[in-house]
Amino acid sequence: MMGSISRAAEEWFGIKTDPGDVKKLQSWIWESYGGESGLLHHDGVILDILKKVFSSGEAAAFLTVNETYFFREPAHFAFLLDLLPSIAESKGKSSLRICSAAVATGCEAYSIAMLIEAYNRGLEKPLSYHIDAFDINPKVIETARQGIYSPRALREDGESFHYMAKPYLEKLGDRYQVDNSLKENICFFVHNLMNEIPAKGYDIIFFRNAFIYFTPQNRERILSNLSAALKEGGILIMGVSETAGAHPPGMEAKNRDDVFYFQKPCA
Repeated sequence: MMGSISRAAEEWFGIKTDPGDVKKLQSWIWESYGGESGLLHHDGVILDILKKVFSSGEAAAFLTVNETYFFREPAHFAFLLDLLPSIAESKGKSSLRICSAAVATGCEAYSIAMLIEAYNRGLEKPLSYHIDAFDINPKVIETARQGIYSPRALREDGESFHYMAKPYLEKLGDRYQVDNSLKENICFFVHNLMNEIPAKGYDIIFFRNAFIYFTPQNRERILSNLSAALKEGGILIMGVSETAGAHPPGMEAKNRDDVFYFQKPCA
């Protein structure tokens, strides 16, 4: 069954699989779907079960990596903060639209919101914004909606921005609860990057530290879906270690203050 799971992971999610993760999923399927009954020895039954667990997102809980924390790779947040004055001037009364793709448990989306709120503080005309944040794993999206995190979500990497986070994190025993006010501008939902992103016209897309998990033959498809969701002049920000190997179609590689990113040209 392990080979069938690996093939399904590439077909449905576009990702490479770790043998240990595949084995855990196989054991869960065996226990959850009556392996002792002998049904799982029939190829047709196995394929039906795999279709169910992959289409529902249940398999993603075993096969996807959900490492995240507040203000990870802080250079990207310094870059965003530097962009906000010109964005605010160009936007007028319209909202800045940002997408956080493969958001895992939500720290990236909340970090973006915390930064914009810090920028807005004291401004006569605050910049309005909306963040769409999605992941293929329904369990981590539920965690993101709840907004409750362990102290590991605040790490040394990103410490220079923690002052932006503290006003929005309430201590709950040994954990932190994100203030509900931040959630008003964020929409968390389940989405598979192998499919087109449902919304279009984003000003900025964050897609960081997930590209490496996709198979080489699926990376172009993922980047094409991201590019299609950006507006003209829109910016794609990827993980520091991923930019060199990425070539989003129809986008230009750029560098500003040692931050490498991609920009969709204006017509």
